[in-house]
Amino acid sequence: MRIVLLTLALSFGGVACLPPGDQPPQNGRLPDNTLTTVTPSCRVANDVAPSLSRLRLASWLDGAPVAPETRSYLDPLPVTAPRIESCYRSYEMQQWWRDLDCFFGNCALAAVPGTSIHGWGRAVDFEDSAGKLTFTSAGYRWLQAHAAAYGFVHPAWAEPGRPGAEAWHWEFAG
Repeated sequence: MRIVLLTLALSFGGVACLPPGDQPPQNGRLPDNTLTTVTPSCRVANDVAPSLSRLRLASWLDGAPVAPETRSYLDPLPVTAPRIESCYRSYEMQQWWRDLDCFFGNCALAAVPGTSIHGWGRAVDFEDSAGKLTFTSAGYRWLQAHAAAYGFVHPAWAEPGRPGAEAWHWEFAG
């Protein structure tokens, strides 16, 4: 059907429009049926959930449990995030984080809304038993050694010494 519509539109010089139910997914606006709830604060793309669950179990068995963040870690600011979305992040929450970081002059710390890997349900912000991950925490060290076996990578932009360094942010690369 889509090919027929596109062919007709191109042959008449028009623009093809997909029927409302056939719109491609948009970053930060994914349908609920494309996401799996892993924890109360973490929904990921359906294909990511099994790997994330195995990673969490393995870290627990190894004595360095990591899990999706359960809080926003904004201390000492007198503000909290309206919702904790440590994995899939809605467009609205992408905007909230971008506005907060830009308010403090750190726009580079948050993706432009609609461009975040979180908006596709393919990133996880982790914490460990000590709280927010740092580059010296046990959870970060465990992820560095084992995350790739579960399809997760720590992106180059988030590595130590980079302007947007984030020990807690990991992405599913499959």
